[in-house]
Amino acid sequence: MNDFLSLFDPGGGVWILAKILTLIGLSVYVVFALVIVKQVDHMTDTLEVGFESQLKAIAIVHLLFALGTILFALFVL
Repeated sequence: MNDFLSLFDPGGGVWILAKILTLIGLSVYVVFALVIVKQVDHMTDTLEVGFESQLKAIAIVHLLFALGTILFALFVL
C-alpha cells in the first residue's frame, strides 16, 4: 500500500507523468498558435476586409501568450 501512495508524492511517478503530459499538451497548443498565424496570413492575403493588420496583431499576440504559457510552465513545473 505504501508503494501505491508513494506515487502521489511530489516527486512520484504520477506527477512526473502529469508534468510531461502538460508540457506536451502546451507544445501542441503552440503549434496550433503557429498554424493560426499562418492561416491569418493566408486569409489576409486572399481577402481584403479593411482590418488585416489588427487580425495579424491578434494572431501574433495569441502566439506570444502561448509561448509565454509554455515558458512559464517550464519554470514552474
